[in-house]
Amino acid sequence: MRTIICDLPRREFEGLGIESDALFAREDLLAARDCCGCFACWVRTPGTCVFRDELQRLPEVLARTDELWVVARNAFGGYSPLVKRALDRAIGYLHPNFRIVNNEMHHRLRYGNRVALRAWLYGPSTESERESFERIARANALNMGQDFVGTWFPETAAGVGREESAAAVPARSVALAPRTAPKRIALVNASPKGPRSATAHLLADLAEAFGAYAQLAGVTAPELVSVGCPSAAPSVSEKAVQALAGCDAAVLGYPLYVDALPAGLVELLERAQGELAPGTRVYTLANLGFYEPEQILPSFAVVESFCRAAGVCWMGGVALGGGGMILPCAHMPRMGMMRRRVSEAVDELVGALLTGGELGTVLSKPPLPRFAYKLAAERQWRTQAQKAGVKL
Repeated sequence: MRTIICDLPRREFEGLGIESDALFAREDLLAARDCCGCFACWVRTPGTCVFRDELQRLPEVLARTDELWVVARNAFGGYSPLVKRALDRAIGYLHPNFRIVNNEMHHRLRYGNRVALRAWLYGPSTESERESFERIARANALNMGQDFVGTWFPETAAGVGREESAAAVPARSVALAPRTAPKRIALVNASPKGPRSATAHLLADLAEAFGAYAQLAGVTAPELVSVGCPSAAPSVSEKAVQALAGCDAAVLGYPLYVDALPAGLVELLERAQGELAPGTRVYTLANLGFYEPEQILPSFAVVESFCRAAGVCWMGGVALGGGGMILPCAHMPRMGMMRRRVSEAVDELVGALLTGGELGTVLSKPPLPRFAYKLAAERQWRTQAQKAGVKL
């Protein structure tokens, strides 16, 4: 069975003459909702999303699929917002518990089928964007128990289905602006869970530490502006874009979703591309539920490509493994054993922000051995499922 996820209109895709057994086209994706991060598809209605739209059946369709094609417009070396919406909503295909593959933590497989993954990223793309997209597609295949076949980069959608790529386009060069302390910093919460998320807690902790360090240094702290990610409402998106445009630095806070940026953050970056002032400094503060923070790095490459396309400055980011510990440990001492590593990583970001300096890449693992983190996280999933009367 061949399943295709595609951001082209149904009629345009069907005009390419490509056969499919199940097609999720632009119309289906536009009518669907973004994942809200409730994880009900894991612990309340296993394998089924609670949102009743066309994407609700996607995990069940994937369970019968042996060939998956993903077709997306290039979005800075990642999937377009609509295709990412579909992939985010597909997490019910997986089991919440974990397995170790290639010495990395990944989700267990819920179904026994084996899927061959092919991916096309159409539109102009640079060599670095192609590299980051292939890394993301390979990570998708590994995490979802799929066989990675390949990625191709046609110049237009007309080349989809052909296993050949157009020539890469040159990347835009961006000169780093002179090092100056920012006056207005946007703190972007791109978690689908919004204010209830680990990302919200991390940004609040950053803001509190920022004020304390500024006072110790005897400097005037810049204004911190909270920015929520766009929803389906254009007015909300425009408000977020304008808030970003009025800042000279931004911290993009997000959880890794299906090995890449959440769909809402991709949408925000596309809307903000021509609105940010030249020289704006962009940092990231990302976490993921797996143990290894290195799995976040392909998403950093997407943000870096966005910065080049937008003519702003990529300054580096913090990657936090073991994101499942962040909220359960939030009440503990900030520099106690359970929070110290995260707090020190956040403080490195604060130091860079205060001076407008480069951060580089800061990686932080949980203070527990991986087997202990795995056991604790799986117990949490089991407890949530039992409350809902569900057996994992």
